[in-house]
Amino acid sequence: MKESKKEGATATSEQRPGVERRRASLPQPDFTFYKKAEAYPGAKYLFVGHSYNVDLDNQTGEGVDNRTSAIKALFSKDAKWIPVGEALGNQSFSNTLSRFEHDHLSRLPESSLVGEAIDKDGKPINHSFTIWREERRGRREPKA
Repeated sequence: MKESKKEGATATSEQRPGVERRRASLPQPDFTFYKKAEAYPGAKYLFVGHSYNVDLDNQTGEGVDNRTSAIKALFSKDAKWIPVGEALGNQSFSNTLSRFEHDHLSRLPESSLVGEAIDKDGKPINHSFTIWREERRGRREPKA
């Protein structure tokens, strides 16, 4: 025996769990240290990640110093992040990027931001920067 589908009827969340999973916000790390440093752009931005090279942790020299100073020059006390297009337009910053970093940043939407990088202990990562992407899908309130 087939049940007839009523006009305007919708499936429940038990019947379509994939839809609810797609609509849910992506899990995000703890941004406490970013908030304390006033380097958190807000809930409408998703944390993409750090542009981080582990090899630079133990290296010194002109290349690391140039990269650190170029990243530091992008930000001031008032500006803890800037649009990705503005960052790529800064020649000293752009010249310190790897080919992968440059390609990745140039593919991001214009609304994306480049910001200061902070590790899990709240210390700045001088030779790294953080990438934030504006969340494209609207946050939906759960239905009552």
